[in-house]
Amino acid sequence: MPGAVLALDLGTGGCKASLWSAEGACLAETVTPYATHHSAVGRNEQRPADWWDAVTAATRELLAGGVPIEGIALSGQSLGAVMLDSAGRPVEELTPIWSDARAVAQAEALFTRVPEETWYLRTGNGFPPGLYPLFKAMWFREHAPESWRRARTLIGSKDYVNHRLTGVIATDHSYASGSGAYDLLKRAYDPELLAAAGLDPALLPPIREATDVIGGVTAEAAAALGVPSGTPVLAGAVDNSCMALGSRGTRPGRVFASLGSSSWITVTSDRPVLDPASRPYVFAHAVPGLFISALSTFSSGTSIEWLRDLIAPGIPVAELVSEACQAPPGARGALMLPMLSGGTPIEGGPSARGVLMGLDLAHERRDIARAGLEGVAFALRRSLDAMRALAECDAELLISGGGGRHPGWNQIYADVLGVPLTRTAVDQQAATLGAAAIAFVGLGLWPGFDRADAPHVPVERYEPDPAAAPVYEAARARFDAAVRALAGSPHLANGVVHG
Repeated sequence: MPGAVLALDLGTGGCKASLWSAEGACLAETVTPYATHHSAVGRNEQRPADWWDAVTAATRELLAGGVPIEGIALSGQSLGAVMLDSAGRPVEELTPIWSDARAVAQAEALFTRVPEETWYLRTGNGFPPGLYPLFKAMWFREHAPESWRRARTLIGSKDYVNHRLTGVIATDHSYASGSGAYDLLKRAYDPELLAAAGLDPALLPPIREATDVIGGVTAEAAAALGVPSGTPVLAGAVDNSCMALGSRGTRPGRVFASLGSSSWITVTSDRPVLDPASRPYVFAHAVPGLFISALSTFSSGTSIEWLRDLIAPGIPVAELVSEACQAPPGARGALMLPMLSGGTPIEGGPSARGVLMGLDLAHERRDIARAGLEGVAFALRRSLDAMRALAECDAELLISGGGGRHPGWNQIYADVLGVPLTRTAVDQQAATLGAAAIAFVGLGLWPGFDRADAPHVPVERYEPDPAAAPVYEAARARFDAAVRALAGSPHLANGVVHG
């Protein structure tokens, strides 16, 4: 079948590979997992060799069906920091991934030379600063000097795989915008930030457009993957950008909610959405001239899993969610703040922790479970309100991810968020659809990115229930008051459970 492309999404847990036709249909997909290693507190590392093994295994599995491909494009987990030597080989077996927090002290050191707010407003890097590659590079220089002496290039996840595919070292604007040293408006690395960090600009890969063909698959890589030598490889994009592109983020104002272990609200805009108070994190879009900006709640699905283990061990999460949906809106006064792994700036910051409150002897398990579901929805409502105050957002919200699979929970989201929600046939394929769209546009098979909207055939739609609105307004006011109290009270910030 002519016109198919191979889209690879390097996530935190594994490589998702998909074949997409030029008509916008997913022909086949598979997931190959890889491990994350934790060598010390705050360290989260993976083997680049495992990424490559997953890519080769997934590709061989998909192509066994005999579908010819026109090109390959990758979506890659952000904030990667793979050090390569002069021969293009990793200087260390393990590399820190996006969530590795070892470089906090290095960020603090740089902010004695460049004000932290100046850095944020220039880069849009709204995650905790120590997660960004700029600071991880400073950490390596200080703590791994022998490896650092051998390092010639600092590269990200999908760019490492692209290098294995083509022998070419390059990145794209979306991935570079998560480096900690990229000026969003100038679309280039920032020499002042690099100088303040004491880093040579030559350490960072050249920046290309996401749709640029950076090279063809080498003979060695072709033999490993089972693809023809010379198959075009596109620069691709960071996973945040690919997910937005594959979630109808093809024009300003489009907004979607990704519901999973963590959840976030993302808006596509023609300017970076920046705010020193709420700290949206911003990436350059794969679509030139556009940006994606988002606010998160870190523990959504993970908070519900924790709650399940606590009050209903052994039953599937979906069963507990169904039980929770039998409780009345407002959970009969029970309330949960789901910041079990810390909060965003609008949730009290990293030191914030979860709280169960309003508990009564009359409460049943389903009430407590519903309080958890509603708490996640209340947290996401705060993100949605903040984004709407900062940027133009469409009235309708697209939802995707594993957390959007339960109708009852989706209705809670619609009622609490106060907007219509749509789930489409794309759902969890958004990142690979985004990567495929990059390939189709870059190869000239699509005239523009708007063709990526076509696969979004509506599957379910949820309208806010007017009858639930007064109950949720009162519960949300209590939630907001509790968040404010949490932010100002060390006692609450330690995660005390209140009856």
